[in-house]
Amino acid sequence: MSAWHSGLAVVLGITIAPPWVVQDAAPAADPALPPALVAMVETERAFSRRASDTSPREAFIAFFADEAVSFQPDPGPARERLRNQPPPKPGLPAFQWEPRTGDVAASGDLGYLTGPVRYPQPDGSVRHGCYFSVWKKQGDGTFKVILDVGLQPPSEVPFAPGFVRAPGQATGAPGSRLEAERSLLDADRAFSAAIAGKGAAVAFGSVLHAGARLHRNGFLPLTSRDTAVAWLQSHVRAMTSEPMKGEAGASGDLGYTWGRAGVTGPDGAPKSGYYVRVWTRGEGGRWQLVADITPA
Repeated sequence: MSAWHSGLAVVLGITIAPPWVVQDAAPAADPALPPALVAMVETERAFSRRASDTSPREAFIAFFADEAVSFQPDPGPARERLRNQPPPKPGLPAFQWEPRTGDVAASGDLGYLTGPVRYPQPDGSVRHGCYFSVWKKQGDGTFKVILDVGLQPPSEVPFAPGFVRAPGQATGAPGSRLEAERSLLDADRAFSAAIAGKGAAVAFGSVLHAGARLHRNGFLPLTSRDTAVAWLQSHVRAMTSEPMKGEAGASGDLGYTWGRAGVTGPDGAPKSGYYVRVWTRGEGGRWQLVADITPA
């Protein structure tokens, strides 16, 4: 999904070329998957079909929650921004996407999904993408997107066939949602301070789950702590991070944060933008980072 990819640049402030198409994958039929995770996956697939059957703009408006946020270039209401965009020109190829991995809180009310996107070019070639979305259960029991961030990789993004539950799984944690959200923001603030004081590689290495995902534009997703730390050591000279919002599931074991980020690469050129992070609670109630998407 990764923001209605011809309009994604407008909706989420990410520059990506127009229309996309992706192959179908096997359904999320694994009986070991939590029912809420299966529901999220099937909703994502319905979202993708809706974009093909009608239009991406209509589908995004239908499947985004009222509280959904886009970054264009600053945080704002995603659905309002979508409604203010002109309808797409007729005749453009429909794009689709496919969820391949993700997780959901033990309470079944908050989760995330990610997967590949492909879109055709006029010359017959195919451009590749990767989306990352955070989903939240609504009052009527359905899931809708509240955050959606796209990645521009250099080539097709590899995923296991079908749908595989992500590592660092949410398993439930004692305590209230309020306590969880307070501790989650505290964890992100402490992490941000560590980034400033110790450097990105050391700070990320101290909080990343062993199977965490790191998404950065221009690179294939990094899917382990070791590869992420090695990449940060060679590609990030300096980084700043400032959390602005955090939310957790009712079970207190999975949550997200987003905020401002500044990154200086090895060439010394600074970039700024907004990050999205997903966290789960590990042993001893400690928050561990399972996904970090920083387009900057």
